[in-house]
Amino acid sequence: MIRLISRAAVGTVPVDIITNLAAYAVPEIAMIMLPLTLFLACLITLGRICSDSEMVVMRSIGFSPANVMTIAMILAFFTSIVTAFNCIYLVPWASNAKETLMKQTENNPQFLPIESGKFSSMGGYNIYIENVEEKSDGEKNIANVFVMESPFANVGNSMTIADNGYLVHDENGVLWLELDKGSRFEVLTKDGTSNKAIFDKFRAPVAGSNSELQEDDSISSRDTFELLNSGEKRGIVEAQWRLSPIFAVFILTFIAIPLSMVNPRQGRFARLMPAILIYASYYMFLLSCRNMINSGSWPLYPGLFIVPVVFLFFVGIPLNLPRNFWKLLHSKKEAQ
Repeated sequence: MIRLISRAAVGTVPVDIITNLAAYAVPEIAMIMLPLTLFLACLITLGRICSDSEMVVMRSIGFSPANVMTIAMILAFFTSIVTAFNCIYLVPWASNAKETLMKQTENNPQFLPIESGKFSSMGGYNIYIENVEEKSDGEKNIANVFVMESPFANVGNSMTIADNGYLVHDENGVLWLELDKGSRFEVLTKDGTSNKAIFDKFRAPVAGSNSELQEDDSISSRDTFELLNSGEKRGIVEAQWRLSPIFAVFILTFIAIPLSMVNPRQGRFARLMPAILIYASYYMFLLSCRNMINSGSWPLYPGLFIVPVVFLFFVGIPLNLPRNFWKLLHSKKEAQ
């Protein structure tokens, strides 16, 4: 929201669509938040049970840590279904909808960043308008207009001045700036030779055609399965990135259960900080692998899928082993 509001403040994003853009950002944020939600839920809930000595009572009646893990994995299964739907379908849909909205606002006069007494940049022109009046149909009438080509140079550029004008779409959907009763100055040479033309009506295109909006071909808005089968490295990495939260749900839940089993004297939040560090390291490792694949220093396969495997064998399994496992293993070796 802060980023969108800052962009709206400088006029790069229309204020009227900030709410829509924020809504379209939710699926991408949920990719990170859904695994974190279950991870923290297990830590805080089981930490509360253990700190209140309720886990001692539960174990005395035969409720083992394996039963806790089973219930947690059932929750992880349902969470993974929601995560999979979000990552595979909602993320590309929201990205495509956001880009389509941005393109439509670029061609809609109602959303153009033109205000009275301010400079605006449209269609390769820098425009200063002294007065702007919005009509009931969304079109805008403008008065006392100054139009300069952007970027402006000493030679080969022009400046147009008009008493009034308006923004209209033609039959092909192209947005035009139409000016009435003005003058146009063109600088031809370095010594200051110029032409001046007086016109009754002047037209300049300021945006593309609504009817020619093509399907966005960027990575973020393409279908996940299409990316997997595309054969492009960037596409496959993006698909792996979308699938990685599904595995993260199970791995992080598997790690959260032993971390939440605290001693009643330690308090429910005794292991919260180490758990957050593990979660952060998981995603930092994931981002590092993504960057290494894009740079060519890590193979495309196993790619990002190596991260859950590493955390399973080097973090998850060791944490879930009995506390005296290594002692028992050592004593067996000595007995042999």
